[in-house]
Order: sequence, then structure tokens, then C-alpha cells
Amino acid sequence: MAGALRVLLHNWHLKLAALGLAILLWALVQTEPLSQETFAAVPITAEVLDSSWTMARPPSPAVVDLQLGGPAGEIIRLARDGATLRIPIASVGSRDTVIALQREWVDLGGRSRVTVESVSPLTVRMTFEPAVARNVHVSVPLRGELPADVALASVPELTPSTVVVRGPESRMMGLDSVRLAPLDLGSVNESGSFSLPVDTTGLRGAVVRPASVSVSLRVEPMVERVMENVAVEAEAPTGEPEITVTPSSLQLRLEGPSTLVTAVDVSRLRVSVDPESLRDVQPGEMRRVRIRVEGVPPLVSAFLSSDVATARRAETPPVGGVGG
Repeated sequence: MAGALRVLLHNWHLKLAALGLAILLWALVQTEPLSQETFAAVPITAEVLDSSWTMARPPSPAVVDLQLGGPAGEIIRLARDGATLRIPIASVGSRDTVIALQREWVDLGGRSRVTVESVSPLTVRMTFEPAVARNVHVSVPLRGELPADVALASVPELTPSTVVVRGPESRMMGLDSVRLAPLDLGSVNESGSFSLPVDTTGLRGAVVRPASVSVSLRVEPMVERVMENVAVEAEAPTGEPEITVTPSSLQLRLEGPSTLVTAVDVSRLRVSVDPESLRDVQPGEMRRVRIRVEGVPPLVSAFLSSDVATARRAETPPVGGVGG
């Protein structure tokens, strides 16, 4: 008994001060003025737990007015954070139904001292639609440009390359692909993986699994390869006389990732003029025509010292020749 008394009396002044502070705080809380406020346009959300159905459109109405009561400080903090009325739909009996709203469905952010005194309106109309799940391909839009000293060495790899989209039957019809949020190339300076969310714009009422996809990019140092005096081919359309082009040769410069540029097979490259652009060139006529490069592999860029040439067909000599 004496030992217990010594423990109780040890630092008794500190313990007494702590008890007094606790009583003061309790008293302050109990004397905090109560308030009653109306929260207008509180959003309604619905969670459909029946996997055979989904929401066809937002609830009507989409918002409610709440009459809340409780300590003024709690009411003020709730007004800052916001409240929501969440409707759990355990099962769907028909496409259209009217649901009576319950006060316990109001999410007050764990504030037990705030009470919901009334909800207006008392009911909400819900419209459901059979749910359909589809396995669709994913694409990633690329935005901006890589830093000047690096180049994309392979097409982006997506993991997974398909996602499952579950949503209203009417919106799933014809859906064969979805896009990810754009990948900003300007922030990429080395190979790596990036997790990007699926862009659900236009997929209202649908659920996507997984909600994000890993995008792997492989980049390499940017290099260039220059080839001089590459011949410009100009093949006249079938049945027409030959044509000459000026210049007859050009400089060809390749740019891209180091491994791809180095591996380019020069014998597969062809610098030429489209034969259709040479059709019906008259004798003595000079025509400006565009030059094209073929055989350049993907992710490698080709640049010519000139992308246009002058095509000319020689004058037809007079019948009988000179001095006939």
C-alpha cells in the first residue's frame, strides 16, 4: 500500500495540472456553441454492387440540400472539406427506380458530433443499364519532343497492352481501344518505365481495370550519318521518253538512335522522283518535282540537301535531221 501511495504522489503537481487541463478542454468542448446550417448542392454518388448492372446516367437530381446540426467549429470545417451523399445499390430490380434517401448515407468525414437533420429532396430517380465488359487495346499519345541529344530507339512497350472496360452496354458498343494520359517526351532523358492512367474521358459510368498502364521507353544517343553523291532516280512513266533531273545526285543525312542509324542498309535506300509527277512532260518543258526517300527504317529520319529537282525532257529533233 505504501508503494502504491508513493507512485500516486510522485510528481503529483504535474499529474494534477494534466487533470486540470483535461477537464478544461472537456468543458470548452461541451460549451462550444451549437449551430444549424444548410448545405446546398451536395453531390450524390451511387455505388452499384450488382455486377450485372451499371448506371446509365447520373442520378436525378444529382445534388441534394442537407440540414446539419452540431458544434459550430465542426460545421465550419465540414463546409471547407465538403460532404457527399453516397447511395449503395446492393441489387437492381428494374432499369428505372425511385430510391428514398437515407440520412445515414451522408458522408460527414467521420465527424460523429455532426448530425443530419433533414435531406431534401427525399427521393432520387436512378436509371440503370446492363453492364458489359470488353477487353480493348491501349494506346499512348506522345506529347512534345525528346531532348536534342537523345532519340527513341523502339516503339513504346505497354504492360498490359489491353485493359478491361466495364460499363453501360450502349457506350461499350464499338469501343475497341482506349488512350492513356499523354506522355510528355520533354521530361525523358533516359530509358525507363512510366505509369500512366487510362484516360476515361467519354467513358462516364465505366470502370477500367487496371486503371493505369506501365509504358517502357528505350532511348539512345542521337547520332547522324551522312552520305554524299546519292543518285536521284527519275523513271519516266511507261511509254514516255526518258527524262533528266537536276541535280542528279544529293547529300542524304540520317538521324536517329545510334544502333538503328548504324544498322541502316544503304543498298535499301532509294532517292527518286515519283513517276506520276513526270507524266506528260513536254519536250523542252522544265518542271519542278518533289524528291522522296524510300527504305528508311522507322524511328530514323532522313534529310536531303534538296527536296525538289528540275525535270526536263529534251527537244524532239526535226524530222529528217539537220540539212535534210
